[in-house]
Amino acid sequence: MINLDILLLFLIIFTSLPFFAISYNYLILITASIKYNAKINRIMGSSKELTDPPKVTVIISSFNERYVIERGIISAKAIDYPKDKLQIIVADDSTDETFQMAKNKVEEISAKGYDIQIVHRERRDGFKAGALNNALKFAKGDYILIMDADSIPPKDILKKSIPLMEEGRAFVSFKIGHINRDYSWVSKACALLVDIYDTLERAARTVLNVPFNLSGACSLIRKDCLKQVGGWSPDVLVDDLDISCKFFLNGKNGLFVKDIIVPGEDPPLLESWKRQTARNAEGYSQCLRKYFLRILRSRISTFSKIEFILLLIWPFASIGWVTTTFIATLGLLFKFQVAPSLFQNTIYIILVMIPTIITFFASLYVLKLYGQKIKKNLPTIILMYYYQLSMVIANSISCIKGIFGLRSEFFRTPKYGLKGNEGQWVGRYRICVSKISLLELLISFALGALSIIAFLNSSYFLGLNLLAFSAITIWSLYKR
Repeated sequence: MINLDILLLFLIIFTSLPFFAISYNYLILITASIKYNAKINRIMGSSKELTDPPKVTVIISSFNERYVIERGIISAKAIDYPKDKLQIIVADDSTDETFQMAKNKVEEISAKGYDIQIVHRERRDGFKAGALNNALKFAKGDYILIMDADSIPPKDILKKSIPLMEEGRAFVSFKIGHINRDYSWVSKACALLVDIYDTLERAARTVLNVPFNLSGACSLIRKDCLKQVGGWSPDVLVDDLDISCKFFLNGKNGLFVKDIIVPGEDPPLLESWKRQTARNAEGYSQCLRKYFLRILRSRISTFSKIEFILLLIWPFASIGWVTTTFIATLGLLFKFQVAPSLFQNTIYIILVMIPTIITFFASLYVLKLYGQKIKKNLPTIILMYYYQLSMVIANSISCIKGIFGLRSEFFRTPKYGLKGNEGQWVGRYRICVSKISLLELLISFALGALSIIAFLNSSYFLGLNLLAFSAITIWSLYKR
């Protein structure tokens, strides 16, 4: 008969493997990211000046974006590019006044001689992927610049990026900037996490020539490459990751450019950020389910296959946290020892703490790199950890749904038209309470009570995590 402690230990180790694999792979990525500037400078230095501009189509995807759609259209129109070589398409699926606002703005700009149109769908089949595929039918350009309604591309984005499409690259993806970084602690933490991801992961993967995720908020893509891989897939919630997988599996590489920054709006509310992250978790799991065997059978290098899979498995880290934390909590209640007391084992603690320390110093580096005061933002680093902690239940459920093909509705991240620390979200959108939200609420009450038991048993780190999850989850649902 298998001893319960051994069974629980195996369960903890098995579910924690993705966390440790992703965390320690960051050592490789951080090391590689150091070489990014040298590589990108070499590529940009060897690129030719744009003398014969090709036709470019800008596609702005929009769904109920009434607070940002006009600004997005104006930003696209302001791109410094020959008017006769620029086409703008607003791919709109809106069910509110956004459509009429966009239509009026399109007509106003069209009257000034710009090639601009709005393509509206009554039914949102395939969500954003469906809207992009529909707009692609009307695209005249050789290149497609995709952008979200809240994206504000720099005026010289095309003149700088089109020369980089040489050497058969399928796409060039840009650094995501932040319009409202200082609006709230949530937007600060979200901005920091995006900066870490762009600066360390996407930059490092560019250096290593391994797969990475192009940004659906703003990327330049060859139209012929899009058509060769069949366009965007409506069966995956994360359209940008899916198209990235298609490109890399078909031998089409891309480039991430950190110095071309496209500002967008960060979620000011934690509940909005949580829903967005849960959608991504389901989308990544869908891609893992869809492409895992193709990755193994592909002709890319073994190292690229490993990095490809590590790119897709991040949602499983949430399952590891949930499993470990619940076993530790139940151990306090039922007094079982996990072979023997894993949570007091020095080696295990060191293995867990090393990624935490790496993340902390990586955060300091990124803050300094983008001109953010470190002392002022130390609370942001701490909050970033606990905000992510509050997402693990939703991420775990979404991950399981993605793996087993249980499709969710596409959650549109609300955009409020915020800028800096100005603007308001109150009264503009109300995020509904989902079944997962109710489950999180019930779990948060239970974990809040269990945190007391953890503190009484001198398990202070566990108690703090339980209490933080409970408090932040309740606060998040209240401020929605």
